[in-house]
Amino acid sequence: MSDGIIELACLGRPFQLGMLYDCRSDALIPGISLWDFEMLKKNINIRPQPNTDFKIIASDSSEDKVAALNVSASLEASFLSGLVSVKGSADYLNDNKKSKHQSRVTLQYRTTSHFEQLTMEHLGAGNVKHCNVFQEGSATHVVTALLYGAQAFFIFDREVSSNENHQEIQGDLQASIKKIPLISIEGQASLKMNEMEQEKMNKFSCTFHGDFALDNNPVSYVDAIKVYSELPKLLGEHEENAVPMTVWLYPLKKLDSAAAQLVREISVSLVRRAKRIMDGLDDCDVQCQDLMRDDIAIEFPEIKDKIKKCKDLLSEYKTVLQKHLSRLLPSIRSGGEEEQELADYLNRNERSPFQGALVTKYLNEREREMNVVRSYLDIMKDVPVISSSNELDKVVLKASNNYVIAFTLSSLNEDEPYLSDLGNYLKEQSCNNGEQVSYNLNSSKKTEKWFCSGDVTAFTRENIQAFLDFKEANKGKENIEFCIASIPDELSTASSIHVYERGRLIIILLLGSTGAGKTTLINVMVNYIL
Repeated sequence: MSDGIIELACLGRPFQLGMLYDCRSDALIPGISLWDFEMLKKNINIRPQPNTDFKIIASDSSEDKVAALNVSASLEASFLSGLVSVKGSADYLNDNKKSKHQSRVTLQYRTTSHFEQLTMEHLGAGNVKHCNVFQEGSATHVVTALLYGAQAFFIFDREVSSNENHQEIQGDLQASIKKIPLISIEGQASLKMNEMEQEKMNKFSCTFHGDFALDNNPVSYVDAIKVYSELPKLLGEHEENAVPMTVWLYPLKKLDSAAAQLVREISVSLVRRAKRIMDGLDDCDVQCQDLMRDDIAIEFPEIKDKIKKCKDLLSEYKTVLQKHLSRLLPSIRSGGEEEQELADYLNRNERSPFQGALVTKYLNEREREMNVVRSYLDIMKDVPVISSSNELDKVVLKASNNYVIAFTLSSLNEDEPYLSDLGNYLKEQSCNNGEQVSYNLNSSKKTEKWFCSGDVTAFTRENIQAFLDFKEANKGKENIEFCIASIPDELSTASSIHVYERGRLIIILLLGSTGAGKTTLINVMVNYIL
């Protein structure tokens, strides 16, 4: 491929015939040309290339997205590294699901209008006017042909609740989207929906990415039908609004041996490895967002803060990866470095604390911690949760409360060695000019997590039952209040009970792990309160 004609997706970039291009960095080079503008306009070969089709894309995978836009592996590598910025319909590449509880189906509309190419009047021997461009070395190829047209992506999303069947919702969504091209042909009068169908449609949201100038972007199913039916007209009466969709690049080396060239392409296998790493980081980001939206994370900010810190560290690491790849790819393509440099870099990533298995393990632990806490709250469903120390102070200091009995979760604020590993690794990378460093998995050697211990779960449930029994025994008393709070306490594992008298903490009961149980709790409470 390095010495032949290259066919690329334009991805919304403003290609023109005769424009220079650097395939080493996948960059357009405006303002410099081999010909004068007037000469370029003459003898261009133009022919019609009409074609229109549509496609239903049921998956949100990056593989399906690059396939829909005909993105080559090499161009995909440049996109992943941030070398290439996309516009118009190609912004579909950047539109990822925000939650795993989200059903998505995409409708792709694609039309082509005409094909333009340079001729031998431009490329023949002696016809290049500005030969000094070859010696500059800033470009490797010249644009010799363009296919014009336009495309659009209608992305339909629907949130799926925990009590709904995800597969069933996906099927309904897909069936509804398939109707849009047919309705656009038959007219909106054919759109007849009963009340149940209308209710389903109202749950869909629509996002539009296209090469068309719209007055208003569609946000609903009905909006999408209207816009879809108008797309052919928006191309213009003489297709004057068509944009470059596919470009053909001719090597400058074939016009002059002094020109710069693309020495080698990045192998598909390495592009796929880099893609898997980026996709893994994106998947973990989605998992972080889901966890942060969970009711337990909202009620206990300590949990949410840990997840947010993990999310921020992953984002920072992705930026570091992209920066390094954006330096490495052009260097390899120009022959400055061997492809093995990229392979080694990816190998080091797979041994870093940011490797997918470790990040997933950490987030799964957070999810389990939240599920364990949720199970405790379900048992104490009638007891209010106090989400901050300030709110707890208000309850404890309330004039009408002689006593406050707080069931406390004491381990939610524990240090996270793995997050420290991530932060330290990024700092060491920064000190080594972005080069990845060796990593010893110290965080994996820590003791068993409290929420993974069966013994801890058992005695915590005993504590909860004792707490609830005492609450029931004092039912109807106006001077005593019961609540749940998160209060760090190194002396207790998972839980304890704090007793406050007129705004002052008078006792902390460490139950279960110390052998105390329901009887002890009742006796202590009687001594202090009754």
